Amino acid sequence: MLTLEYNRRAHSQQLSSMTRILSISTSEVLRTTRQLVLEKEGYKAVSVGDPSDHTFSADDKFDLAIIGHTIRGQDKRRMANIINQHFPGLPILELCFHSPEIPGADFIFSDSPADLLVAIREILAGRRVRGFLP
Repeated sequence: MLTLEYNRRAHSQQLSSMTRILSISTSEVLRTTRQLVLEKEGYKAVSVGDPSDHTFSADDKFDLAIIGHTIRGQDKRRMANIINQHFPGLPILELCFHSPEIPGADFIFSDSPADLLVAIREILAGRRVRGFLP
């Protein structure tokens, strides 16, 4: 049983190591913490404070963008527009304290790293995340 569980975890980490996530937070502390959580799980994370301040190259490819919960609503919508311009069709996960601000984005009402990782797995598997996790 331990071997099976270990192999499943290794397979999960192998898949996640191919996944690139754009993580956005205006808080340096939260940006750093989220990047550590994502990298520990095996994801390749690029963390920025504001996508308008970041120079994206033609080689930049992402599987998901995360917009943090401490960003104000109008700034979230502006950032989502920038992401959509550079990466059309890229799924966006909005972290919320209250109501979601980004039309069409997936969202969760949680600041828990464990919930974040569950939401990421759900979105990458092609399922929508709309609020609270089961």
